[in-house]
Amino acid sequence: MLPTVIEPLRDDWSDAQAAALLLAAEGRPAEAREAVHAFHRRLCEVRVLDPACGSGNFLYVTLEHMKRLEGEVFLQLQALGEAQERFETEGNTVDPHQLLGIELNPRAAAIAELVLWIGYLQWHFRTRGNANPPQPVLRDFRNIEHRDAVLACERVEFVIPTNAACRSPAGTARPSKSTR
Repeated sequence: MLPTVIEPLRDDWSDAQAAALLLAAEGRPAEAREAVHAFHRRLCEVRVLDPACGSGNFLYVTLEHMKRLEGEVFLQLQALGEAQERFETEGNTVDPHQLLGIELNPRAAAIAELVLWIGYLQWHFRTRGNANPPQPVLRDFRNIEHRDAVLACERVEFVIPTNAACRSPAGTARPSKSTR
């Protein structure tokens, strides 16, 4: 999860942060804030799919790391003179709708959705104290689907090279004795 989802986002965040700091140092605070906002919008649009999500641990850990990154974004915006409360009231925040799962076991699929909401609410209360979360607290995003992730097919066709005896173990062609 870290190398495939979070590290690329962190690289983008480093670039956005550097651009914002440079713009702020040049006396262009509005443009600096916009650079951070642009990254935040992108972060809030990222979708992550786990095609065999089980009870949702991969998605939960991904949500936790994305919320940590969002916290860094909010801190940067505060340092640039902007309040973070505005984002959550406008719905601009990382939340469970971005994390998608497919699970064959119906109980595990239901648990996965619940795990994401519990994780989201735990994050909220851990970082905001007793402040009420945005309303409605729970939303039915239908982001965890109970179904088989394997695509159906009508038939399977195996392709075997006509000159299979002339193939090396690595699959590369090598000349037969008659052509040497």
